[in-house]
Parts: sequence; C-alpha cells; structure tokens
Amino acid sequence: MKDTKKILIILAIIVVAIVAAISLNRGGEKAEKWNGVAGTSLDVALEFYTSWVATINAEDYKVAQAALLETAPLAESLKTKLANKNDQEADPVACRAFDEVQTRTQIVFEREDTAQYIMQVTKGELTEGYAVVDLVGKEGQWQIQNIACAMGDVAPEMGEFSYEQEGTLVKDSIPAPYDNKFWHILFQADGQVGITPLIFNADSKCMLGDKVESCEAGYLFEGKEVKVYGQMTELGAEVGRVETK
Repeated sequence: MKDTKKILIILAIIVVAIVAAISLNRGGEKAEKWNGVAGTSLDVALEFYTSWVATINAEDYKVAQAALLETAPLAESLKTKLANKNDQEADPVACRAFDEVQTRTQIVFEREDTAQYIMQVTKGELTEGYAVVDLVGKEGQWQIQNIACAMGDVAPEMGEFSYEQEGTLVKDSIPAPYDNKFWHILFQADGQVGITPLIFNADSKCMLGDKVESCEAGYLFEGKEVKVYGQMTELGAEVGRVETK
C-alpha cells in the first residue's frame, strides 16, 4: 500500500509538471525564446555536435564557441550553461578528452515532437563518456533542449546489456503521453524522475532468486521494486532479465 501511494504521488507530480509546462507555453508568459531550425531532429543534433567538437582544438576556441552559440538551435538556458562552462571540467558537449575524428550516434527514441540521441566522438565502437542530447520539435522545427554527459558502455559486447536500471513497475496509472498498455519502470536519477517503457518478448526472463519465473502469472504488478537489464531501443528497453530488488 505504501509503495502504491508513493507511485501515485510521483505520477501526480509528473502530471502537474506537464500541465504546468503546457499552460505556461500556451499563456506565453516567461516562455524562453524559441531557437528551433528546420530539418530532421537527427540532422539538427549532429550539425551542432560536430560543429562544437570542431571548435575544441581551435587556436581561439572560446571565440569560436561564442560565435557558434550565437546562432545555434539551442534553448536559451542551454546556451547560458555552455557559455559559462568551467574549462577545468570535461567538455559539456564532447563529454570526454579525445583525439578521435569519427562521430557515432545511437538513437534512444524519436517521436513527432521530441527526440533523444547518444553521441560520441570515437575511433570505433561507442565507449565511455558520451553526450545524451534531448530535442523538442514544433511546427517542423527542432531545438536542442539539453545536453547531459553520461559515463558507461553504450554499445556493449554481445551478451551484455546496454540498459540497467533499478526502479518501480507502473502500467495502468502511467500518465499520458505514455501508453498504459505497456509496463514502464519509474526511477530517479540525479534528483529527477525518469520513465522508460519496457518491451517484453519470448526471451525475457523474470527472476525470483535463482529461479526463473513467468513474466506474467502475478510476477509483474504495480509498485513492485525491480532491477531491469536489457537493450535500449528507440521504443524503450527490450527486456532481457528482471530481478526483484
């Protein structure tokens, strides 16, 4: 019962935040300047990412980056963040020290008005230190809303999992725009609430200790604390194994 109440409270907060954001945008009050440009979400993300990385080794990189930020399709809050970056820390876009020249990308998801990609400058396979790029779309234009650096293996060797997350199972109570026909994992990371759709298939395993259980038959229920291992796709996490916390 306590777990159910906790989920409902968190979901209520998410719904309120969504409604508040919509109301603010519709009301036109204190809305950030829109800097979106035409094109596909992936092209917009790649154009900025590669342009920024090209400035890092420039003789006067600060001038080059300031010039790029003037016209870049970034949210104003992100422009401010990048303009005030600390040179003593890892670059907030490249997310790593590098001498590679190839840009690799991985699609997390693409929707009509929102998209997320993983990007990295690398010699080959995606490895540690990558950028998670979030975009929002409006009337055929795309704006980069946020760029966050993350660590870990993005493209694991065969047999490993690219997605690993602890959290709470939710389904019927999931708010729009999420689809309540599917299970989701609700989690918190860096003080923010996250939700990932879970895609079960015939190979998905649900564990109870060392014993494999059916992923139906009462194993899955709202409020259950679990750890999910799987492969991240554009539609969600394709479940390999679920363990009870």
